[in-house]
Amino acid sequence: MVDTLRLALAFAFFSNVAVAEPLPSLNLEPEATTVSGLSSGAFMAVQLQVAFSSAISGAGIVAGGPYDCADESLWRALFVCMDPFFRCRPGQFL
Repeated sequence: MVDTLRLALAFAFFSNVAVAEPLPSLNLEPEATTVSGLSSGAFMAVQLQVAFSSAISGAGIVAGGPYDCADESLWRALFVCMDPFFRCRPGQFL
């Protein structure tokens, strides 16, 4: 009974959703594509620019960090990448 009710509610909701019109064609130059970001958006812009370097011609990074700064570590992401005062000792690698 509960599954039937959920299905009926989902159908009622999605049957009223309008279909979006197609976007217009834009006169863009793919080789002139750039990305920019501020703070956490800058971290994401760096990732995008490195991942798609053949398609992104430049990146404007403001208050961001280097590519793969966190290196799959939550600790590094929170306490190294996001800390502007963190300094490595000479010869120390993270």
